[in-house]
Amino acid sequence: MSGSKLDINQLQRRDPAAWTALLCHQEGLEDLVVTAVDTAVYTDSPLQDTRQRTVRYRLALANHSDPITLLARRTNQRELHFYHEIAPHLTHLVPRCWLAESLDDASGWIVYDDVPNDFPPQKWSAGQVEAIIGDLADLHTAFWQEEALADIDWLPHFFGSERHRYDWDELKSEYPYYFEEGPAAILSEHAVYNAGRLAPKLLEAANGLAVMRALGGWPGILGESHLDAAANLLDDPVPMLQPLLDLPPTLLHGRLHNYQWHVTLFGGRYLLNWQTAKIGPGVCDLVSFVEEFDLLYRPGGHLYTRDQRPISYETIVDSYMLAMSARLGSAFPARAVRLAIPAARCLHVLTNWFPHFARWLSEMPSPYTWQKVNRLSDDELRGTMFEAMIGFRPYLADVFHRFLRASYML
Repeated sequence: MSGSKLDINQLQRRDPAAWTALLCHQEGLEDLVVTAVDTAVYTDSPLQDTRQRTVRYRLALANHSDPITLLARRTNQRELHFYHEIAPHLTHLVPRCWLAESLDDASGWIVYDDVPNDFPPQKWSAGQVEAIIGDLADLHTAFWQEEALADIDWLPHFFGSERHRYDWDELKSEYPYYFEEGPAAILSEHAVYNAGRLAPKLLEAANGLAVMRALGGWPGILGESHLDAAANLLDDPVPMLQPLLDLPPTLLHGRLHNYQWHVTLFGGRYLLNWQTAKIGPGVCDLVSFVEEFDLLYRPGGHLYTRDQRPISYETIVDSYMLAMSARLGSAFPARAVRLAIPAARCLHVLTNWFPHFARWLSEMPSPYTWQKVNRLSDDELRGTMFEAMIGFRPYLADVFHRFLRASYML
């Protein structure tokens, strides 16, 4: 993983000599000569930021009938550091990185192996999901209570530390539009002080909660009990955060959606897109995977939900607990981790779904229109701007049912 800005410019311009130099830098490939380079846009995840478009480079080689294909994209500094310092310890889980270089203080460019995705999430078998959970346990045990991680300044803690605490005036200064519109009234000063790095996320959740309350909730999905539970956690998040802070820290992927995994025909499994890597309790990755397991994408990026799971949520959790116990033995605090699952679930729903509702429903004309929409049948919704709701109402009802139960367990 070496190069320069000039090298990157030449690589992006499909210069065969630059690609030859990149290949020849690897042991055993010194005699390869690239004769031509073709490119095509490639999307390795529907979640990918459009500003970080992935490009597949197809390299024709002298005296070789088969080309080499590599992927390249723009990324942030955190992922660059990850590939330099951490990826070498996770070679069975992370594709080989050929180059990871900075473009400026905030961004960089990476080139890595083209990893097939022969079994997308909608085709996973129960055995493949179990194997993925085993890989997740490998990731977390590889850096379990790894004190060296805490000294890496580019790898943030999911919560932060004393120096990352916000006060009310600081939060108001950085996010004035939330305060001007009123949602921040839901968030207490106590919550801001105790939420650490998560304070802005809770502010976004308060915004979403305010929107849902103004609309009168979501019939059959978000009732008064759900909204009250969210409001209580935004007023005092300590019962939700403390069980997570009490767990041993490890390396988190940070956004463990189905589509971050590539499962190959030959049994390989690779975890991609490490821009959100951080330090924190492994249960946060587990809950992120479980809570988004039913979300799938059709070609073109259209979201839908599973009709049937290859494996139950309970089995996923149990498999993770057994895998961690097998790897760590008595060093794994199984009871504390299991008791922290409700806290991780509440945090995930608050910081992911409530902000999303604020963006999605911000253009709703009035509570009356919203309630009228919710009285329409699935057939009546087809062909309207609300057609996407048809498949999501049962899924979201399940999400918020688990959220409510989890809030009662804190």
